Amino acid sequence: MTWARDLCLSWRALTRAPWRTLLSASSLAVGIAAVVLLFGVGGGAERAFQEAIEGMGRNLLAIGSELKESGALRGAASRYQTLTLADSQAIAWELESVARVAPIAMNNFDLRYGGRSSNVTVIGTTPDFRVTNNQILAAGRFLDDFDLEQLARVAVIGARAVDDLFFGEQPLGERLLVGGVPFTVVGVLREKGADMTGSTEDDRVLVPILTAQRRLLDVDFVDRIFVQAVSEDELERAAREVRSLLRSRHGLEGSIAPDDFTVSDQAALLAALEDSDRSFSRLLAGLAALALGLGCTGLLAVSLLSVRERSNEIGLRLAVGALPRQILQQFLAETGLVGGLGGCLGLLVGGVGIIVGQRMLGWQLALTWESVTYPFLISLGVSLVFGVYPAMRAARLDPIVALRSE
Repeated sequence: MTWARDLCLSWRALTRAPWRTLLSASSLAVGIAAVVLLFGVGGGAERAFQEAIEGMGRNLLAIGSELKESGALRGAASRYQTLTLADSQAIAWELESVARVAPIAMNNFDLRYGGRSSNVTVIGTTPDFRVTNNQILAAGRFLDDFDLEQLARVAVIGARAVDDLFFGEQPLGERLLVGGVPFTVVGVLREKGADMTGSTEDDRVLVPILTAQRRLLDVDFVDRIFVQAVSEDELERAAREVRSLLRSRHGLEGSIAPDDFTVSDQAALLAALEDSDRSFSRLLAGLAALALGLGCTGLLAVSLLSVRERSNEIGLRLAVGALPRQILQQFLAETGLVGGLGGCLGLLVGGVGIIVGQRMLGWQLALTWESVTYPFLISLGVSLVFGVYPAMRAARLDPIVALRSE
């Protein structure tokens, strides 16, 4: 007897008891849907990591400044940041492991144009910020060295500022007020959405750093320095050299005093995101294993019940010449069909869950080929594994005993 005939006989047997078939398939579908969601979480996490890396730039170090107080007399103390523009220039000029350096000085300001206003984050920086932090232009140009030298009052604005102030119209060449100081728009950034911390990157306005320091912030320090290593292999070396250079420049070399700055690489910046996704994945994996185990147990119970209820049928087939091997094949085919049906139902439910979670709830999920292929193969595999015992019981029935059973 061929497998094709076994499948036909199995399909007829399953359609004679549709509710039992649906119960078996549904119990397995719940577990498969959980597995689909598990793969969706994994695919979403991988996509989020790639987007985070692309958004931050590659081979990146973030040098953070600490807030200190001067040693002035009581009542006259001043607060200052520990990083300066000269520190960033020294890093760029003296370290061979460093490809680019982009210092930033930033604060929030009101952006005004034509009676409309928007609160934005103004970042004073250099042309290298475009590469280090992967800033993509939608229109116009980026900041250049001439803007820095001339303390030009030019700005590259984010997508949200364009929507708030210009209602999506082309703003190039327009003059707007940043904290009351007029700036000319020379570029527009492409919309990027939220970064890995959940804050939007589209409410930023980029201006030359010297212009920001002298005309807007009235400071001579920077908040942060982004350092791009020449390659991923050089990232650790660049971090060591940056730390050593800054300790020397800040008078800390040879002392036991702690650093007055922080150095974070991309691995550290992504670690929190990865840990949170890993914890959620472990929780979902446990739930998926529990649901799949319950589904397999239900499939086994229903298959054993089917063998018991169809003892007369099995005995009759054995009595007229069917071989135990053929009985085994038929029941394996039945469980395979149930597994395929349960897999399809699970894929449907899991796929809808991924789409709803991604588009309506904003979860980091992704519907990939792995989240479709692997769960379906798992459903077929577990159905065959858990169908072996009932099939063997059916094949080993004594025809005379089976025919006498009610």
